[in-house]
Amino acid sequence: MKTIDEIEKLSLEDLERISLDESIPVPVDLESNLRSKGIWSHKLTGRVVGIAASLLIISGIGFAWLNRDKPLEDTFDDPALAYAMLEKTLMGFSDSVEVSVKSVGKSRDILRKPTEVFRAVNDEY
Repeated sequence: MKTIDEIEKLSLEDLERISLDESIPVPVDLESNLRSKGIWSHKLTGRVVGIAASLLIISGIGFAWLNRDKPLEDTFDDPALAYAMLEKTLMGFSDSVEVSVKSVGKSRDILRKPTEVFRAVNDEY
């Protein structure tokens, strides 16, 4: 059995090839063991994905509805004014990206927890 470190070093092609290999034995009670440990829940995952998709669709419709009557802004006659507006827009985008990067950095620790759970399960087998 491969260790987590060995698995993390595999390429995506290798992982796909291994996942499609039916000669690898899978414990018959794997799903029930994962369910009993609270790691695996199709119903919960399906509900979370369904709710997230519904919220995304509703927010998209709401955003389109709120902006339906918004008139288009005029173009700029002054190149300096156009450049200033472009710079302001790009700085706002840059600030948004910076906030996103910081959020990803903070969530990195949270995302490591599933790996720890799978390591614990892997150690039991």
